[in-house]
Amino acid sequence: MRRTKVEALETKARILESALDIFSVKNFASTSLLEIAQNAGLSKGALYWHFKNKNDLLIQLVKSTCREDGEAFLGLFEERDCGDALRGYYKRALARLFEDARYKKIHGMMLRRRYEWPEEVQTQVRQLVSDSMERDRQMAERLIARGQREGKIRKDVSAGKVALLISSIFHGLYAIQLCGKLPGEFPEYTDILFDAFDRELSACGGRRAL
Repeated sequence: MRRTKVEALETKARILESALDIFSVKNFASTSLLEIAQNAGLSKGALYWHFKNKNDLLIQLVKSTCREDGEAFLGLFEERDCGDALRGYYKRALARLFEDARYKKIHGMMLRRRYEWPEEVQTQVRQLVSDSMERDRQMAERLIARGQREGKIRKDVSAGKVALLISSIFHGLYAIQLCGKLPGEFPEYTDILFDAFDRELSACGGRRAL
């Protein structure tokens, strides 16, 4: 990759981080692009080189996070055991909210400050989040369907409905954690939830399915 392109990507990343720092603690309407640029150690012109306006900057910030979430799926379908893949994915995702300060900051901003955003931004962010959650549900459905084909999960249940149930529970837990209501050791307790699913879904006489 050419140096100029690398530098451009680094500058864009600095602007996004600066925007996150400010948007997470300050009202969107009262935040200026000049403030974001100065916080990043850049000129306002440099910011406009990468982003059309403040709305575009916020939307690109959310897009970058959804893209990171999507990349977390990579490799899941290469794991030998579909149950371990599904269990491990949700445990890691929940633990990340405890361990990754940036990840927690951006999701907290989306949860608590989205009502301050212009309607145009809210509409686009809702669609981005909806698409991300649907991708999450589809990933779970594919893993459950694979478990059914392999004879590990009962075939008399709907893979789609079970996936919707699991993903809904965990997205609810994410929201609760963003409000600071879950203890730090909670991700380990998700095994209890998956063990309960095992008892109901296993087609292997009590052996683990998830």
